[in-house]
Amino acid sequence: MSFVQVAPRSFDSFVGVLSSDICNPVAIVESLLSLLTDKEARVMSARYGLQGQQVRTLASLGTELGVTRERIRQIQAQALKKMQRNAVHTDISKMHSEVMKFVMHHGGIVTDLEMTEFVKLNYNDLAAHSEELLLACVLDDRLVQEHNKVDYVPHFRLTSIKMAQIKKSCDLGLKILKKFNAELDSDMLTSEIAKNIKENYLHFNPSTIASSLLLDRRIVLKSNRYSLDAWRHINPRTLYDKIVYILSDIAEPMHFLDIVNSIKSHGFDTKRVSLQAVHNELISNPAFVLIGRGIYALKAWGYKEGTVADVLESVLGKKGPLNLSDLTKEVLKLRKVKPITIQINLSSKKNKFRKNRDGLYELV
Repeated sequence: MSFVQVAPRSFDSFVGVLSSDICNPVAIVESLLSLLTDKEARVMSARYGLQGQQVRTLASLGTELGVTRERIRQIQAQALKKMQRNAVHTDISKMHSEVMKFVMHHGGIVTDLEMTEFVKLNYNDLAAHSEELLLACVLDDRLVQEHNKVDYVPHFRLTSIKMAQIKKSCDLGLKILKKFNAELDSDMLTSEIAKNIKENYLHFNPSTIASSLLLDRRIVLKSNRYSLDAWRHINPRTLYDKIVYILSDIAEPMHFLDIVNSIKSHGFDTKRVSLQAVHNELISNPAFVLIGRGIYALKAWGYKEGTVADVLESVLGKKGPLNLSDLTKEVLKLRKVKPITIQINLSSKKNKFRKNRDGLYELV
């Protein structure tokens, strides 16, 4: 099963408080699994990906065991409750105490990735057993682990926080972002969501709202500002989108080599970016204009295609006679060239320019 993960938030203050010297959650999980029936242990191992297994879906496991996916879900729930009841007789409560502090610090919700990083950093010597460490976390019945969903990434949350509350926060966030049709900073969006909540949810606060929004695949948080994943000018997908994003962000023409490097440094996705592909897109797409040696701009900015002579002719045709200083300024608004190049084109006998009696350049 593959899914998009959410980058972890900073939690340096929570690292180093646990270790296998205090308690060994992997050993505890293994001992608790031995108390289950063979079928229960098999389902738990397959569903949580224990001992290096691939995480199995309810449906695939049901097909293998000859039962419905609902029956697999029931077996999993029964096995987990059995493990939770027996866990109270171990020293795993020391781990649960610190995990709970970490979860509460983030409003009662953390992503799978965040929880994985947290337990691996704290149990460095057990980092190879991350799935067992995650199962150890939900042996605390105050926590629930929500698996992968279409619109939401896997996560851990307090049992008192219902999925309906998370969906309500996210749906309002989507509605508000669409209404403003622009990026919103974190405080503003969470404040707007809180204003529109009618239900009296437990633990409902800005921190919980912010953590809820991190779960929604349709909402993107970058540099403390929220946007919609569907907005291609904010979250570019194609090479064209990325070039437009880069040029719009810097708001001035760029050399194609700088465009390539900027796309790579932004890390929009895992797609490889080649110099040739970017150059081809710049050459072939009419949205981009070559205005100097290797320098491209957005056509929407008003830059003109053609030679310097073509641009001079266009400017003089619109503005009428101009002195050299004003003419140079007008051309440089449309093309990135050296002033001497403009002068050479003005004096060339091949072109249709001349100086009139007032010393102004005009069309012949």
